[in-house]
Amino acid sequence: MEKEEKETKGKITKNVVNPKVNAASHDTSEIIPQLTAYEIFEKCIIRAENLISIQTFTVDVERISEQHYCDCYRAAIVLSISALDAYIRKIVISEIVKMFLDKKPLNENLRKYIKELLNQDKLLDAVRDYDIIKPVEDAIKEDFGTKSFQGEWKISYYLGLLGHENIFSKVADEANISEKILRKNIEIFTKRRHIIAHSGDYDLNQNPHKENEIKIDDVKKCIDVVKTFVQNINKIIINKKQ
Repeated sequence: MEKEEKETKGKITKNVVNPKVNAASHDTSEIIPQLTAYEIFEKCIIRAENLISIQTFTVDVERISEQHYCDCYRAAIVLSISALDAYIRKIVISEIVKMFLDKKPLNENLRKYIKELLNQDKLLDAVRDYDIIKPVEDAIKEDFGTKSFQGEWKISYYLGLLGHENIFSKVADEANISEKILRKNIEIFTKRRHIIAHSGDYDLNQNPHKENEIKIDDVKKCIDVVKTFVQNINKIIINKKQ
């Protein structure tokens, strides 16, 4: 019997390297690390960059017209603003959860926001389970499921909950650009995204409806503005932790 026990004992390995194991596998021996808000942003913004690079590789294909490229440009603007949305959504949730884990003091606006999300039943269950973090995280995710994070006032408000007041001013200082121009550009491209997503990029106030013009330079500027904005927000948040 002793010999049998020795033979069946195995060593615990800390890291299991298996390229065939993915998110759909039932193998739970390896914990897949969660992507950070900035890593998610990078994965999203590259989609927009991919769309504007198509023209470089297909310029000699006769059946691909300028209209096809214009539609790629429109999609790239939608994806760029979506990348910004995804970043703000993720960073706000992550930072609030971290505040609870680190037992950091919460500012008054954040305290008010969380208290509005958690009713007495949820608070009672949290006390019984000795776990306030999961109910808070779940409540924020549920609330965010009905929201978008596009437009300067929403970005300012939710980053303000993290203690980053006047985020546009801070980003402008960090990037050495005009705050007024930064706000204007974010608003311009956010509105353009809405027109594309909700009106097909047509001016519905005209009859017949007129398609709005779009150029590759517009999209390049949009991507550049969004990348500069997010890169510097991320830098500000990281620097505050140090």
